Amino acid sequence: MTPHCLTTRFTYLPLMLLALLALILQGCGDGVRVLPPSDADPTGYYTNNGVLEVMLDDDTTPRAAISDLQGMVTGGQLMMLSDDENVTYVGTFTVNGNDFSGTVTVYEDDVMTQKDVPLSGMITQGAKMTGTLGGTGAANGTFTLNYAVDNGPVDMGMVIRSLKWWPMAVSPIIPTIAVGDEVVPVPNFSSGSGRDIFSDCGYLGRMEPIAGTHLYTVSVTMETCSPGTQDVEAMPDYSGLASVRSETSSNDRLVLVLTNGAYDFSGEYFECLVIFCTPQ
Repeated sequence: MTPHCLTTRFTYLPLMLLALLALILQGCGDGVRVLPPSDADPTGYYTNNGVLEVMLDDDTTPRAAISDLQGMVTGGQLMMLSDDENVTYVGTFTVNGNDFSGTVTVYEDDVMTQKDVPLSGMITQGAKMTGTLGGTGAANGTFTLNYAVDNGPVDMGMVIRSLKWWPMAVSPIIPTIAVGDEVVPVPNFSSGSGRDIFSDCGYLGRMEPIAGTHLYTVSVTMETCSPGTQDVEAMPDYSGLASVRSETSSNDRLVLVLTNGAYDFSGEYFECLVIFCTPQ
């Protein structure tokens, strides 16, 4: 026969467990534990139909809206450019939920004009980024970047084809960039279109894909520039991002942003399939 005291204890054991569970749940607030929302991931290439609305140099007159803004985002880096207007924005940011904040450096006509410009905005993951710039002139306004539909991983074959990349507008002319373990100097390229900041500089570059993204990291060293451009050689090391997109054929556009804190070497390029090409 089971002793009476043991029977009583077994009877109350489930009630004791329930009471203990209730105490534990009370320690969690209202009894329901809510996990914090995850941060949005804006990584990828944003295609060339974004919009930038900023001010002219007087900081009071609106500049005509720029409608070819495109961008690249990875690891807290943001790089935006308008090839038509020759403006570039390079910055860093942090994400909190769907919001982001940070700072950018602004380059106009290849030269840094503003730095540490406040940046804030919102991410709609897989769709767009919208933001506000808190500087003056070209850094005073808002922007929208539109996430590219084809943002799958890219491979080196998209870039190192038997062709050269030539500028769509007024971007500096570049040769094919050395890729992977191949680092080959390519001397005497010209900036073209009357832009001579990088006139006749030697060019040593490396490009690497960022795994699982539609982006590449790019690093370049300028060397042996022509007389009058030695200030470029004083800060010869540039870094940035590149991507590709399809326009008239598969992956026939190269988008490149390279800066060194003082100068900007960025633009959009098309594939040259003949011996000689001219900027389009």
